[in-house]
Amino acid sequence: MIIFLRKAFTLVEIMIVVAIVAIILAIALPNYLTSSETSKKTACINNLKTIDAAVDQWAIDYKQQEEDIYNYVKGGKPKCPSGGTYTIYQVGVKPQVRCSLENEDHKLPE
Repeated sequence: MIIFLRKAFTLVEIMIVVAIVAIILAIALPNYLTSSETSKKTACINNLKTIDAAVDQWAIDYKQQEEDIYNYVKGGKPKCPSGGTYTIYQVGVKPQVRCSLENEDHKLPE
């Protein structure tokens, strides 16, 4: 009786593994991309709320230059995770703070 010892995978086994990995990626990648964008949008909205609260606090204390508002934000001027910029509008008029990516739902709820 001859006993053959396999030392490598067959082509069929490798193709099955590649197919399984491709299926897993096809399922996982869209979910990852969606959750990544959602988390960036949520972080941007939280930054807008922080700046809005700082504007209110600044307006209560005294009126100075707009850049002084960021002294009321822990860590200084926040940055939009998606690359947008924040603009402060007239104090007391809502919304006081807007993100340049507002058309992508990076805005404070009304």
